[in-house]
Amino acid sequence: MKKIISAMVVTAAMLALTACSTAPTVPQDNFYRITPKPTSIQQGTMLKGATIEVARFVADGSVSNRPILYSSASNPNSVSEFNYHFWIESPPTLIKDALVSYMRAAGVAERVVTPEMRVSSDYSVLGRIKRLEIYTGSKYVGVASFEIGLRRNSDGELMVLNEYESRVEAKNHSVGSVITAVEKATEEVFSRFIADISTK
Repeated sequence: MKKIISAMVVTAAMLALTACSTAPTVPQDNFYRITPKPTSIQQGTMLKGATIEVARFVADGSVSNRPILYSSASNPNSVSEFNYHFWIESPPTLIKDALVSYMRAAGVAERVVTPEMRVSSDYSVLGRIKRLEIYTGSKYVGVASFEIGLRRNSDGELMVLNEYESRVEAKNHSVGSVITAVEKATEEVFSRFIADISTK
């Protein structure tokens, strides 16, 4: 009987130790998309009846990776990655797809396509992501900074080439709120790019 009781005590002790050593729950990963939408139709007369191909954007270093980046007011030249918060696609693909949808909704051309469709196009949109991040401090801000150009494919002439940057203040300090601010900043950049196309 004593042996049985001793075995039970040992078993209970082992179970208690196992419970104490259980690893804490790992936070869940979160994934974000952005879907900028035009507030009005912005048709450029030059592009009516044309086909525009939007290439995958270029990005260097950490900007090309899926973890969401942030910098701070106290150290603006230091950029870090959020843990457990990611873009749903790599930023070069995310921004390309967002611009394709935006240009289609804005009606800037008869067709807006991607290279994967393998169709002949009259113009190509080429872009580079400079910044796509969250700026933290007393206020949280979404930052979108791109270089975007429009090339005429018949002769290779660069019709438009500009650097665009927009900063939009978030409603609060939550990641979701600042992602919305990044989306709005991207929307403003796209709007300015379409306006530049429309003047040519």
